[in-house]
Amino acid sequence: MVRPQIPAGELGTIIVGLLPSGRYRARASARDDSGALHRLAAVAETEEDARADVRRQAMAFSTGGSGALLPSSTIADVIELWLSQILTRAKAGSLAYSTYESYEATARVIIVPRCGGVRLDRLTVGRCDRILQRILEEETISKARRARAVLSLVCGYAVRDDALERNPVRDVQRLPTSPKKESALTPKQINGIRDRMQQWRLTRDDGPRPNYRALIDGMDIMLGTSVRIGECIGLRRRDVDMTTQPPSLVVNGTIVSNKMQGTHRKDSPKRSRQRRSIALPSMAAAAVRRRLALAGPDPEAFLFPTRTGRSLSVSNYERLLRAFVEDERTNLVELGVDIDEYTTHIYRRTAATLVERAAGITLASRLLGHANEQTTRNSYVVTADQVDPVTAEILDAVLGA
Repeated sequence: MVRPQIPAGELGTIIVGLLPSGRYRARASARDDSGALHRLAAVAETEEDARADVRRQAMAFSTGGSGALLPSSTIADVIELWLSQILTRAKAGSLAYSTYESYEATARVIIVPRCGGVRLDRLTVGRCDRILQRILEEETISKARRARAVLSLVCGYAVRDDALERNPVRDVQRLPTSPKKESALTPKQINGIRDRMQQWRLTRDDGPRPNYRALIDGMDIMLGTSVRIGECIGLRRRDVDMTTQPPSLVVNGTIVSNKMQGTHRKDSPKRSRQRRSIALPSMAAAAVRRRLALAGPDPEAFLFPTRTGRSLSVSNYERLLRAFVEDERTNLVELGVDIDEYTTHIYRRTAATLVERAAGITLASRLLGHANEQTTRNSYVVTADQVDPVTAEILDAVLGA
């Protein structure tokens, strides 16, 4: 009878014998992925060590065998191995550290406390759906959506390690999206906010006056260019050109903060494809000139520097803005400003809305650096309540009086 051939990438039966010296010798045959046969041998003090050494030799030239996970492994087990792989990618530069920290926080705070002990062989589509629906009921839409994204990545890792046959998260019901923010500032509100910023804590004597100038200049630059707050405070002297007509700036970096690297400038925008040059309207150009007067002479000098010459952090700028909003809450409400939606993001939304209404969605999308216009329309452009009256003229022309 013909002995069955060892499949490519697999290890055959390990035979262990006791040597006169009292040590153990393990021998086996294995085929690599090309089908070539290899004779393996190992000598060790114990039988188990000898077997383990042979297995390690086989794994060195083959992708066969089993992965580190088993169907009996728990979600927490998978997360531990998956996060170590994600951290390796972050250290190699193919993934942002902030992305790793976001994944880690979601797994640690949301997923593991709720389902970390669930075994992979018990993780059905229905169970995944119930887990996510409970998070949605007890937490927020945002947390549920983050949990779904991370749990899907974790299950995908288990599939690749042969511990799951398919990713059950892919078939759960879709989660609702967060309500679209509908606030955008009007020119009257912008002028009113600028006046309140100039007067902010002007007459108080309980410590130094806050850096209101950075608030005003940051607002004018973000409104005039649609850049994000990290991209705004990450601007350097070399990134602006005031000699052209009109002046312009290049969006080619952003300020990010994470535990591993601290606060630093990343040499690309939030998305690398969003590098772009933007012409400055007069309001933004005036703000840039004021910042240039405060920046150092070095081309690398930040336009929003700290006392040590480093850039402001996003959290510090946003903390300054929150303090202003809290102190001026009554005056802002009188201006008709939606306090609950007043963050730095409202400036980007306002710029997109004003450009879209004047020149169309295509130009607004290009200004924001989006890859497609649907993203601009869904998340940034505030829909006008009144339909353009030109529709009446069109219908009159077609249908008659």
